[in-house]
Amino acid sequence: MKTPAYFCLLVQIGKIVGQVLELDERILDHRKNGKWLLEFYAPWCGHCKKLEPIYHQVGAALRSSDVKVGKIDATRYTHVASEFDVRGYPTIKYSEGEKMYTFRGERSKEDILEFVNKAQGPAVRKIASIGKYYNVKSDHSDQVFFLYIGDEDPHDDLLVKYSEVADKFIVQMYFYSGKKNILPKDIKLKSYPTVLVFKDSEYFEYEAPDGIPTKSSLEFWVNTERYQAFPKVAGGNINDVAEMGKILVMVAIDENDKENEKVNSRIKDVITILAKHQKDKFHSRFQFLWMPDAETINSIMLSFAAAPVMLILDPETHYFYMPPFKLENITTENLAAYLESIKHGKEDAYGGTGFFMRVKRLFYDLLVMVVSVWQSSRWLFLLMFCLPTVVISIVCYSLCCMEPIDDENADEFDEDEDEDGYLLENRDDLPPAYDEQASIETPQAVKGHEKAE
Repeated sequence: MKTPAYFCLLVQIGKIVGQVLELDERILDHRKNGKWLLEFYAPWCGHCKKLEPIYHQVGAALRSSDVKVGKIDATRYTHVASEFDVRGYPTIKYSEGEKMYTFRGERSKEDILEFVNKAQGPAVRKIASIGKYYNVKSDHSDQVFFLYIGDEDPHDDLLVKYSEVADKFIVQMYFYSGKKNILPKDIKLKSYPTVLVFKDSEYFEYEAPDGIPTKSSLEFWVNTERYQAFPKVAGGNINDVAEMGKILVMVAIDENDKENEKVNSRIKDVITILAKHQKDKFHSRFQFLWMPDAETINSIMLSFAAAPVMLILDPETHYFYMPPFKLENITTENLAAYLESIKHGKEDAYGGTGFFMRVKRLFYDLLVMVVSVWQSSRWLFLLMFCLPTVVISIVCYSLCCMEPIDDENADEFDEDEDEDGYLLENRDDLPPAYDEQASIETPQAVKGHEKAE
């Protein structure tokens, strides 16, 4: 039996060589000891196979840190996956003591490492000088970050609420705090203390309702401002974006598609104009985003469309809308008019959560799973689908080709038995000569030919 000491020794050896540890159910006894980055995978999952080399790079990058990197076969240790609330493959989680966070970003080395950095905390990081402010702004030039400006009094009401909101969104974005003297002179504040958000090369200030800051209003403001005007979003992160409570204007654009390069550029330009330069019209109700492939959009439409493709999704009702115009003919005017029409409920919607859509999604998910298994491993596909099909076919063929019992012949046989005389139950009335067992085991001697004494 492998002891806990043996398990700890394997963990330390793995840390030294920068190896991703293959874990088992013993992780449940050690999950609260230190910091863990865990991947839950399935052997047949194509996305898991794509992530494998990237995840090993993450393990090598974290070799000198105090974060232990491991992976678990969720199909083999299902109770472990259930304990960690795993709902799909692959799933990456960070565990530290009682804290646990789920990674929802793009499955790249940089994004996973940034997730680990955020999860380790602190939730609110301090900026001590204007030089540090410029460093932070440079580091997050293409991201969103929030900044509390005040005297940093731990009892300040706004700072307390800001810290609580930062704890909730700790792995989604960065939160900072500092005094007023860290800001350049071109930033003008409307109130003090206050909270600023920096994104899209601009800054915006939190405005408390009726001048009184509340945790609910601050959390709502942070939630609606935590994405750029037109960000790139990975498929695994779509649920996080949906929590903003806005209608999502999603477009799939394949940057490697040279054939549709002009169309893709035109789509991006049109949406950027609406998202950034017509923010007053659409920011409160719509969130624009683009994705590098059409997989997520297809999973919503239950289709197999190729990029470029556009979808407008209402996450609250699960209804979606399809533009009536071709994307090569997109303009700021026709897209803006279409979004206004959706906003006022004048457009027909598709999807939803009705019975028919549930059945349709069940068959679609089954088809996608079969295709995924086929693409990941031909042998696994044969074992899972072809072999059971062959066995069932053989059984069905055997049942269909089995000769039926001829009842007429059976009746004739019974009649023959009756005509011949006695049945088995009348064996006691037969003479000894007809007793088969007696005739075999005790043959009768013939008179006059007995053996002499």
